[in-house]
Amino acid sequence: MIRSFTARFGAALPGALCLLAAPAHAQLIEEIRVGVVAHDVVDHAEDGPQIALEALFATPGFLEPLLSPRPYLYASINTQGFTNLGAAGLNWTWAPVERVSFEGAFGVSYNDGVKDVTDLPPDDPYRIETAATRALLGSKWLFHSRLGADYAVTERWAVGVFYEHFSHGQIIASGRNQALDEFGVRIGYRFGG
Repeated sequence: MIRSFTARFGAALPGALCLLAAPAHAQLIEEIRVGVVAHDVVDHAEDGPQIALEALFATPGFLEPLLSPRPYLYASINTQGFTNLGAAGLNWTWAPVERVSFEGAFGVSYNDGVKDVTDLPPDDPYRIETAATRALLGSKWLFHSRLGADYAVTERWAVGVFYEHFSHGQIIASGRNQALDEFGVRIGYRFGG
């Protein structure tokens, strides 16, 4: 399970860990989040909760005209050996009242899941099992979209819920597109200035 993720994404892990370990005073990372995600909640082809890790960065000046989105890096690791995902994109946050914030995020993700099984004979045992137990995503590259809400328990700590969708939308790829829909809960730590 976790070994499978590190075997596939191991080369990127040192860089990601360095980013997450950056000193708060550098103001590179504004927030880190850890969560638990219900995986593949619509099709139920794959099982097992995901462990979600995310870093949200300060808005660079050139993104301010786009309503100041924060860049993010995201990893979703399956605990049962199914599809793991890594994503990067932009996160827009809106805080209409004190302590409550809403977000919309959009980015691109990479996964180690199954693209399709149509290249195998119809009676192949691997094809039959895989079609029944795996999401057939159609591409290693997928769009990542998310809606969420957070409640600031303190100035630094927040809890939240979110829904996310991974799909190629017949834009990045064509053909098979079972996609993944997921619901999660998270806790976040916000670095101060």
